Amino acid sequence: MITTTRSMRGLAGLSLTAAAVVVLAGCSAGTSTTDGGDAAPALDSGFGSRAENRDVYFFTYYNPAGDAFWAQILKGGEDAAALGNLEFTHQTADGDSATMVNLVQTAIANDPAFIFMPFNEGEAWVDVACQAADAGIPVIAFNVPAPESAGDCVSGFVGQDFYEVGTIVANQLLDSGVVSAGDKVLITAEEPDQPYALQRGGGVYDVLSEAGIGVLPQTEWLRTGGEDAPALDALTTWLVANPDVKAIVPVGGTPHRNLPAALAAAGNTTAKVIGFDTAPAIVQGLKDGTILATADQQGYIQGFQSVMQGVLHLDFGFSPANINSGGLGLITADTVENIEAPDLQGVRW
Repeated sequence: MITTTRSMRGLAGLSLTAAAVVVLAGCSAGTSTTDGGDAAPALDSGFGSRAENRDVYFFTYYNPAGDAFWAQILKGGEDAAALGNLEFTHQTADGDSATMVNLVQTAIANDPAFIFMPFNEGEAWVDVACQAADAGIPVIAFNVPAPESAGDCVSGFVGQDFYEVGTIVANQLLDSGVVSAGDKVLITAEEPDQPYALQRGGGVYDVLSEAGIGVLPQTEWLRTGGEDAPALDALTTWLVANPDVKAIVPVGGTPHRNLPAALAAAGNTTAKVIGFDTAPAIVQGLKDGTILATADQQGYIQGFQSVMQGVLHLDFGFSPANINSGGLGLITADTVENIEAPDLQGVRW
């Protein structure tokens, strides 16, 4: 999917912080163009106008059209692009590593001012990122950081400290009293061997195993893939075969949002879920008690701050930085109402 969003000008006076929530018109699936038309000019400081080349490419690993979390990331990027008067092109790899490489290589040929991309496949995408850097195109990573081998090819990163939050999630599970020494716990992910899963799951595993919980080792973590239907099937099948599981820790949004339905389909009314990311099904699961808590890695911030760093570099020469997108506080049934406002769907959930 390719979405081109042409900049909206004159949105001055808005606070450019991580907490800024700017709700602009979203793009529909497929290809669409939003033109700022005769809107007011950029800021007097030159923000949004000093650099001539304002074309940027924003790549997502999973398709935001079918994934609530990646839709939040894209929305943040679109809003920052509108504020910064960028010509913003979004493309998705639809969960395919080779597609991402091809998309980035094609973008390089168009000589954009910036490339924004996650590194879900780690080393597999380092070469193409370095091709961009060698062509003079800065690259900023978001969601999943680039491996150390990328070196100076990647200018900055906006995302969560996965391992740290994994330990927070695990400690919350221990504090809940749902599990005790010897109990069986499953860790599941879209792709258990990807960096985000290894780091999040590693934090969960280390805390639970030290407490004597029977958390399954990494070789037994359940792979669901990034699509909802096969994820639901995989989770349901596993739950039917393992009715003694006390808790499931999905370290990705796809298994998390499908677990309430999978538990119901498997007839399991006792196992509890605690995981990562937000989506309508996760919000409902928090409210009905199926889900104990979730770590919101605040995807909107990842998209927004990544692109905003690009604007600041283009117009003022500010160096991109590594920014922790936060999300250290867990969302529970007591706090879920803070994020479920209808007008925040697509931004917070």
